[in-house]
Amino acid sequence: MAELINIEELNEQLQLKPRFKVEVADINIHNRLSVPLEGDLFQKVEIKRLDDHIWLSIIKADRTYYSPRLHIEIEQKEKVCILHCTFGPDPNLWTMFMFVHFFLGLSFMALLVWLYTNITLDNTNTIVYILMSLIALSWIFLYIFARQNRQKAAPQSKQLLKAFSKLIR
Repeated sequence: MAELINIEELNEQLQLKPRFKVEVADINIHNRLSVPLEGDLFQKVEIKRLDDHIWLSIIKADRTYYSPRLHIEIEQKEKVCILHCTFGPDPNLWTMFMFVHFFLGLSFMALLVWLYTNITLDNTNTIVYILMSLIALSWIFLYIFARQNRQKAAPQSKQLLKAFSKLIR
C-alpha cells in the first residue's frame, strides 16, 4: 500500500478540494469497510457508505462550518483497489460557495457587455471599472476565505485521515 499523504502537503495544493489516491492490495476491501468499527477514533468520525462511495465526516457535536468531509471512491482493478479520495466542505456550504462564484461570474460577464456598449457609444466607463474591480476583489476574498478555512480544518482533516488509514489497514 502506498504511504498516505499528509495534511500539510494537501494544504499546499492550489485546488480548493484536495485529492489523492491510495492503492490497496486487498480486492475485498468492500467487505472490510462494511464491518462496524469501534474505538476512540471512530467515536468522533461518522461513516456513511453507498455502493463504491464512502464518506467520512466529523460527528455533528464537533462539526463547524469549515469541518472537512473525506469522500472515498473505490475503483476495482484486477489485483488492487484504487481509492480516490477528496477532501471537501459540507455539500451545502460547497453548493452555496459555487452559487456565489456563478453569480460573480455572471455579473462579470454582464459588466463586460456594459463595458462594450459604453465603449461603442463613447460613454464613460468609470462605474463599470469600479464594479469589475469589486468583483475581482470578491473572487480573491473568496479564495483567501476558503484557504483560511482549510487551514482551520487541518486538525479535523488529520483526524479523518487517521480514521481512513485505520479503515484500510
